[in-house]
Amino acid sequence: MRLTIVTTSIVFSATLMAEPNHPNLAVSCPTAEVITTGIAWPRGQALPIFATPASTLDAISIRDLSPDERITFSALQGQVNRKQPRIFLIDPRAEEGVNTWPDTDSINLGLRKVFSRRNRFDLIARYASEFEGVILYDPSRSDHYRNLAGTIAGTRRALPMTREIYDGLTGSGMKLKVLLDLTSLQLKSPVEIYNHLYEHYWVACEKRVILSARPDPRGDLHHTRDIASAVGAAVIWLDCRIPAERDVMRRFYGDMKAGEAIALGWHASERSGVTTASEFGIGTMPSDFFMNGSVYSGSPGRIEIPPVPKRPELENKTYVALFISDGDNIQYTQHAMRRVWDSQKEHRGKTALTWTIAPGLVDIAPGILNYYYTTATPLDAFATGPSGMGYMMPMNTLSEPGAPVGVYTKEPRQMDGYTSLTENYLQRSGLRVVTIWDNASPMQRHSYATNCRSLYGATVQNFKDVPSVQGSVEADRLRFDKLTIPYASTYEHLDRTLRSHLQRTSSRKPRFLSFQINIWKELKPDRINVLAANIHKDFPGEIEFVRADHYFNLYNEAHNLPGNLVTSAGTTISPAQYSLLIDGSPSTSLNPSTNSHQPIVIDLSESASISRYRIHRSQTSPPVKVSYKVETSKDLVEWQVIDGKESHDEFLFDIEFPPVSARYFRIQSGSLLPSISEIEIFGVRK
Repeated sequence: MRLTIVTTSIVFSATLMAEPNHPNLAVSCPTAEVITTGIAWPRGQALPIFATPASTLDAISIRDLSPDERITFSALQGQVNRKQPRIFLIDPRAEEGVNTWPDTDSINLGLRKVFSRRNRFDLIARYASEFEGVILYDPSRSDHYRNLAGTIAGTRRALPMTREIYDGLTGSGMKLKVLLDLTSLQLKSPVEIYNHLYEHYWVACEKRVILSARPDPRGDLHHTRDIASAVGAAVIWLDCRIPAERDVMRRFYGDMKAGEAIALGWHASERSGVTTASEFGIGTMPSDFFMNGSVYSGSPGRIEIPPVPKRPELENKTYVALFISDGDNIQYTQHAMRRVWDSQKEHRGKTALTWTIAPGLVDIAPGILNYYYTTATPLDAFATGPSGMGYMMPMNTLSEPGAPVGVYTKEPRQMDGYTSLTENYLQRSGLRVVTIWDNASPMQRHSYATNCRSLYGATVQNFKDVPSVQGSVEADRLRFDKLTIPYASTYEHLDRTLRSHLQRTSSRKPRFLSFQINIWKELKPDRINVLAANIHKDFPGEIEFVRADHYFNLYNEAHNLPGNLVTSAGTTISPAQYSLLIDGSPSTSLNPSTNSHQPIVIDLSESASISRYRIHRSQTSPPVKVSYKVETSKDLVEWQVIDGKESHDEFLFDIEFPPVSARYFRIQSGSLLPSISEIEIFGVRK
């Protein structure tokens, strides 16, 4: 099969790592550039970004391939696409529809025609010059030889292959060099095979990513293996419920670095696998059904962060935030979420909903993230899945085999690495809220508050109403909100709980309730709209459903904590044509030719105690030397200088200063104005 594809790929060539424990943060600008060949993988970037796909891709249906041919062809995809994406694997049973993503404008793949290839081995012949040879293996002794051979092949720019496939190619006239023959190995157990991998081949593997992929015939034989093949990552499958296998898994994670490493794929069991990685400050990107990452990574890389509507004014109401699961799972964003999102289009936008999503999509599938962003309504907000950049479980509150209750990320250095990486991706993805599974210790909460400066707030799980899971406020700014219900699955459960809280609360002060919604069950937007309408009817004027970013800013205002004052409907900017600078989106910016001599004046509508500002600069071009001065005033007559900068490499200025009482905030921009994309001001209204 063949697809015709035209795209542009933009990547970020500089790190966005937040500097831990630094109150006045200046972050290097991620310079946008087009990658036409190879991959981009700078420090601070969790996954590689591939080049712009070729104008024509060779496509092959996985339905036409045997289990071991899927191993071979996914490796071929990685070896070929590491230079430039030219191979696409088609799943005719894709839940969202076989052509849905290729035909989506934000992906810009432009699938129009698919032609069947006469012989699947033609694909190997076509690209025979782009790999060095083959690694032979025999899966009859153990399925795990598929992973061993795949790992070795990735490090040697080769293809893993059974003798049957190799003989078939030889019979068709192809002469491929055998680089290594593993068929004589007598290893049988996973412990033996992966210890052998660790001792003999791990040294040559890329340590920034590891793929956990089930290798049996019904397992993960082509999902995300292209990424592992392209970068030479280890492919393993160890059941962390079994102590001996968990110990082997720890050997691999022990050589990886928190803040630089990520696990792809999935685990034999959720909690045992996720907690094992969490011991080392490493998150998992669930992707055991995610396909074609080496192609989607090269789709348009500029993230179109949507503007944020102004939040409602604080009143004596009960404010409710509804979080939709399970967006940390990138296979879910590729498949099930797309189906739900599209089928519920007419129902979205009537009740405020916050959809969890994976910030790592900015690397592996920016077009998928852009699709949700560009088709969201003003009442569709987004937050990270648990617990930031990759699914991590710093504290487990549910005992399961291989995952007893307890703290798993114990070292501050590892937690700081994970939260610093999370901050990188909060900035790149525009996300401002994190959902944490299950809980966070005081040290862990401090790490989020210190390193995740972009966060408005976080939720912590409330499974089985564990008493140790409590809400808190860290660093006098960051709310950790205990979910009222985690994973509400039925209309009746959510409705009953909401009514119970409303019946026993008065409206003398604002109240805040957050709920997590199980998207796999009945609670989709249409049913939530019915529930919300009935609640409003029975409790008129007492409840308001709000986006998560509004929820946490309203919470801070109600509790005299600094929040982003620009999110208030009363905040205005002059000149009026500068309104894009306070629309909540760092993706929108002024025309570069804008007159830079007019000062920017922001009117907060009333006096506030201001203590912090953030200035985002546009990502569309490399930074140039800039200078600016920040002033505040109570009356537009007398101005107090609170800060001044001159620099040429910052992407984000995040500056705290002693609280100042003011209504007006002015930037004498010098050369800064043309590059500003967003301004935020934090403080407490008086």
